[in-house]
Amino acid sequence: KIDNIQLNKLSEKFSKKIIEIEENIYKNCNEKFNVGSPKQLGEILFDKLKLPFGRKGKSGNYQTDVKILEKLKSENYEIASLVLDWRQFSKLQNTYCKGLLSRENPNTKRIHTSFGMASTLTGRLSSNDPNLQNIPIKTLEGREIRKVFICENQTNIISIDYSQIELRILAHVAKIKTLISAFNENSDIHLVTAMDVFQLSESKVTPELRRKAKIINFGIIYGISAYGLALQLEISNSEAKMYMDQYFAKYPGIKSYMEKTISNCRSKGFVVTPFGRKIFIPFINDKVATRRNFAERSAINAPIQGGAADMIKLAMPKVHKFLVNNKLKSKILLQVHDELLFESPHDEVELIKKEVPLLMTSSYEKLISMSVPIKVDVGIGKSWADAH
Repeated sequence: KIDNIQLNKLSEKFSKKIIEIEENIYKNCNEKFNVGSPKQLGEILFDKLKLPFGRKGKSGNYQTDVKILEKLKSENYEIASLVLDWRQFSKLQNTYCKGLLSRENPNTKRIHTSFGMASTLTGRLSSNDPNLQNIPIKTLEGREIRKVFICENQTNIISIDYSQIELRILAHVAKIKTLISAFNENSDIHLVTAMDVFQLSESKVTPELRRKAKIINFGIIYGISAYGLALQLEISNSEAKMYMDQYFAKYPGIKSYMEKTISNCRSKGFVVTPFGRKIFIPFINDKVATRRNFAERSAINAPIQGGAADMIKLAMPKVHKFLVNNKLKSKILLQVHDELLFESPHDEVELIKKEVPLLMTSSYEKLISMSVPIKVDVGIGKSWADAH
């Protein structure tokens, strides 16, 4: 269910912000142009302002994708930062504000997505028309979008999501003793990583260093390069490489897991999730380096992300059966990768809060024995944002 009044207000707010950013872009280059046109933007950045990294694609136009703009931003060119902000607000405005308003079903007065069961490489569900798995959460503006997803009167939205599931699966499949111990002791995993990588005692780890450790932890799962990590942490390539070397030195199991996984995939053409499901990786032996590198990163990540996808897919039928057998009015509204979202009448909230986490953390036990505990976080509120 969507709060249309609030969504319209957000739409107006984002429109004003887009105009404000455009004015700053025009001031920056002393010229008005269509910021949304890659051709015009490329000419402004590289012909008029003579900025570095100008490269033309097959079409004969300059490339102005996120990578190029992030590169320029890291060199402190303000216009690149402004264009990235403009794109972010335009996406919020067009995809989410206008996009959601136009998709409300006239009969149910709700938004309905379509799920794809087998349209992703790793086995995650995909969501389309509209994509409700892509609603941003990290930015303040993204959270404002989540506030417009509301529930009926006399009900609450309950969010139950697996806690750091991919890192837990990584610790299990790569047999990393430090991480396994940290999860078993219920330690702050990013704090533990920060202490290991930056070689500091717990009292010396600042929130900023913990944030960096978190980016490294999740980056490694996706097979990030030193260059990619440098961009995310806004540091030099050599510093990023040093952090990665320290990470692999501290957790040698991850490096050997990566090498073994890629080697097996090269000979077999597929990887296997902890639950035994095969994921075929095309281009793993491709002669073109960019395709082969992408395939290698996919091979590293697929068993981990695929394992998390298996786990929630094993849990969902059990949760559904529990709702039906107990004649509950609570409904599963949405699945967003590691999260299940429910709409529950007030008198069922406590039962859902107690029973669903047990089902989600035990649905896999007959298939495999995990070396780390699986946990879920539960949030409750009147909107999706409040439930986080």
